[in-house]
Amino acid sequence: MRLVFILVIINCFVKQASAQELKILKYTELEKILTSEPGKPKLINFWATWCKPCVEELPYFMSLQQEAKNENVQFIFISLDFMSQTTKVKELINKLSLTGTLLQLNESGGEWIDEFDSNWSGAIPYTVLLLPDGEKREHYDAFNSPEELRTFINKNISN
Repeated sequence: MRLVFILVIINCFVKQASAQELKILKYTELEKILTSEPGKPKLINFWATWCKPCVEELPYFMSLQQEAKNENVQFIFISLDFMSQTTKVKELINKLSLTGTLLQLNESGGEWIDEFDSNWSGAIPYTVLLLPDGEKREHYDAFNSPEELRTFINKNISN
């Protein structure tokens, strides 16, 4: 019994540690992540540590991520900070206990922006709900509350 308890505790630590790992990637790698698990909706949030509205809305995502009905939604957080700010990105992730797929885009230019969404100026915060059928639902501004974010998700995902 004691061994089972220890294994459960170790498993919890491993899951928590791996859930908060930041992966640095290029846009071509991001595209692969976005096309993986095509049957599952993906909520993609672009943010940066220097963007106050971005940082203010991140707890809303965490709140909704913990709701049972959002278990089938994959939360993907993409930092657009410069590579020199990676330490700050990791510190904020730990401070907020941010979980989900945590990415930092390593692109020096903005050529990828039009490829991702030709209607997006590149301004953040920016959130996209990528539906299983490939459709995108965009939100080009910060969410003002968890309820506003919940409405955005529920309005676009049929349960």
